[in-house]
Amino acid sequence: MKRGFKKGILLLALLLLTVLTLGGCKDPISGLTEGSSDEEVVQLADTNALPENGVVTAAQFRSIEGQDKVVTFNGSNMYGYQYTWTYNGKDIHNPEDQNLKVDFITEGETLNNVKAAAGGAAYGLGITLTGNKGLITVPQLTITLPEKWDADTAVFCKLNNGQPAKMSNVTFDNTAETTKLTMNIVETGGDYYIMAGKTIAPVPTASGNTGDSTTTVEGNSETGGSGSNTCTISISCSTILNNMGNLTSGKEEFVPSNGWILPATTVQFNEGESVHDVLQRVCRDNGIQMESSFTPAYNSAYVEGINQLYEFDCGELSGWMYNVNGWFPNYGCSQYTVKSGDAINWVYTCDLGKDVGDNSMW
Repeated sequence: MKRGFKKGILLLALLLLTVLTLGGCKDPISGLTEGSSDEEVVQLADTNALPENGVVTAAQFRSIEGQDKVVTFNGSNMYGYQYTWTYNGKDIHNPEDQNLKVDFITEGETLNNVKAAAGGAAYGLGITLTGNKGLITVPQLTITLPEKWDADTAVFCKLNNGQPAKMSNVTFDNTAETTKLTMNIVETGGDYYIMAGKTIAPVPTASGNTGDSTTTVEGNSETGGSGSNTCTISISCSTILNNMGNLTSGKEEFVPSNGWILPATTVQFNEGESVHDVLQRVCRDNGIQMESSFTPAYNSAYVEGINQLYEFDCGELSGWMYNVNGWFPNYGCSQYTVKSGDAINWVYTCDLGKDVGDNSMW
C-alpha cells in the first residue's frame, strides 16, 4: 500500500517477485521512492505539447519537483476537442511517468443514462483518462469544446454501482464562442462524465465517507489550531466489515459496527502542519489509540495502527492509507502540508488500496 507498511516491504517483495526487485524499485506498499542525485532531469517549458502517446516522463517532472512553478500540457483530437493539463511542481515529491491522453465520449447509451440520472442534464460529455499509475499531484484539466453549451452549472462524476457519483464541481467559461470547462482531477484510469445544464439535480458524492453531520472540534493552545485554519478529518475501517473472516482473532471489538472510528470532524490546525500532525492531535484529543514511526530513508512518518487495528490485521494486503480531497498522495503523511479546507480521510484497506478507491497499483 502506498502510504505505509514498511514492515511488509520484504514480504511483498517475495510475493511480487515477478514485478519487483529488492534494490531501488518503487515499493508497491508505501509508494515512497528514494531519489538519487544522478537521476535524469529533462527540462520542461512553461507550455508543452503532449506527445502522441500522452506520456510525460518522470525525468520531465523532476525539472519542476518541489518548485512553485506551473506548467501546462496541451492536447487535442480530430473532432475539435482541445484540452490542457495544468501541473504545479510544489506538491510533487516523487515524480513518475504520467499518461495525460484524453479520449472523448460524445454519444451512446451509457452517456444518455448518466444524463438522465443527473436530473435530466441538457448536456453531457464522457472522457476517458488513460493514465493508470496514480497521479503525482492534483492537476487541473481544462477542456475547450468545439461548441458552446447554453449552461451555467456542471459537475464532474463517475459511475459508482451504475449511478453517477459526483467527484468535483466544474468551472464554466462561456465568454468566447466555445465553452471551456475546468475541473480538478484526483484519479485517472477509466471513464468519467461531465454533466451540465441550467439546473442539475444533486448528485451523490463519490467518496461515500462523509457522515450525516460533521462534528466540530475547537482548537486550543495545547492542541494547536489558531482558529483561522480548519480542515476535516475522518477515520474509517468499513472495509473490514466485509472481510471479518480475515481479521486477526481478538480484534473484532475494535471494529465499530458502522465502520467509523471517527466520523468527518472539523478541526483547527496551525500553518505548516502535516496530515500526520493533525492525525496525532485528533487521536489524542478523542482518546483513539494511534501508533506511527519515522522512516529516515524516506523522510516520512508511517502510520502502523489506529484504534488497535494494524497493518496485516486483515490480510497480507491490509493497512492504513490516507487521501486528501479524494486524492491518494504518492508520498508519506508527514510530507503533506495541510491547507485550509482540506478533507483528510484515513481509510483501512484490505486489498492494497483497490477497495478504497486508489487504483494506482492496478
